[in-house]
Amino acid sequence: MKKQQRLTGIDLFRGLAMYAVIIVHIDEGVEVLPPTWLKVTNFASFCVPFFLAAAFYFAINKLYRSQDRYPLRLRLERLLIPYGVWSALYLLYKSAKYLAAGESGRLLELFQDPLSLVFFGGASYHLYFLPLLAMGTLLVKLVEFLITRKFSLKAVGLIALISLLVYEVVLFSGNGLKEPGNIAFEPLLAAIFPEGNSNPLLRLLLVELAWALRCLPYIMVAMLLTHPAANTFSYNLITKHSAFWALLFLAINIFSSGVLPDAVGEISRGYSALIVALSISSFLKEDPLIKNIGFCSFGIYLVHIFFVETFQSIAIRLYPEYVNSVSIFFLLAATTTVFISSWVTTILLMRNEKISHVLYGI
Repeated sequence: MKKQQRLTGIDLFRGLAMYAVIIVHIDEGVEVLPPTWLKVTNFASFCVPFFLAAAFYFAINKLYRSQDRYPLRLRLERLLIPYGVWSALYLLYKSAKYLAAGESGRLLELFQDPLSLVFFGGASYHLYFLPLLAMGTLLVKLVEFLITRKFSLKAVGLIALISLLVYEVVLFSGNGLKEPGNIAFEPLLAAIFPEGNSNPLLRLLLVELAWALRCLPYIMVAMLLTHPAANTFSYNLITKHSAFWALLFLAINIFSSGVLPDAVGEISRGYSALIVALSISSFLKEDPLIKNIGFCSFGIYLVHIFFVETFQSIAIRLYPEYVNSVSIFFLLAATTTVFISSWVTTILLMRNEKISHVLYGI
């Protein structure tokens, strides 16, 4: 893609993807859901694939066009410092919550798996994304070798295909990361080393391997799109066919489940969303509101679980049957309320440079 000062479509989709993340999480604790809500959450599941695709696309694109080395240490600091701080905040929040409710059993359960708390985002289920992205960041540094050695488009395409096939085999065989529990390659270990996941070091290495195999296809597809031999073609194809890409994105998100293989469907969701965002950036003008949403999306992601749980607690107290009888309209209204609350909170926290650096790595 040609360099632009600001890609408004990317900022817009970051906001949409963040709204979709909240849709996926807003029904936590609800036991009886509206029949069509599953379709809503299925469509919203493009969110994490989009964030992965966008992160790796821009990282690889910059490497191809810059003579500078990949700033691995800086990238990791911007992920791991907020990860540590937010893990501590969620641990404090949950500890206080369980103590106040007299749920000592849940409090003890929270600290039973220190490996998960430290490495897998165990303090809150959404924090896994940061160590996942950190693993992808390490891979970007490794594939920098392919860029500096000027691997051909065919070679990159072959590696991309192999990485996608490997990821598909991992998912199809049930060897991907399993939650809750944060364990990986369970069927494989059951066959060759049944007690393998009781070994903390082996468990850590296998989870990191599972994350690496998930991230690698995203990175290789990014290399295909941004490769010098295909860049001009990719740019023209993306920017001149916005309607087609939008329809393709909708079709993939509505119909891909159960049709496409899991790995192909996941990567397609992420990159179809990214391509639409890039495409509409060619004609969307910069807008301060959209720009702010894009800038705050990371902060919204980190803080939104506080508001999801707060909203649920209030809803259950005011309407005890909330968990058994809730409408789609109510869930979407709750999503909007959480989104706006998280957005405003992020804006306020970002006003202080020191707080912003610690919480968001900015």
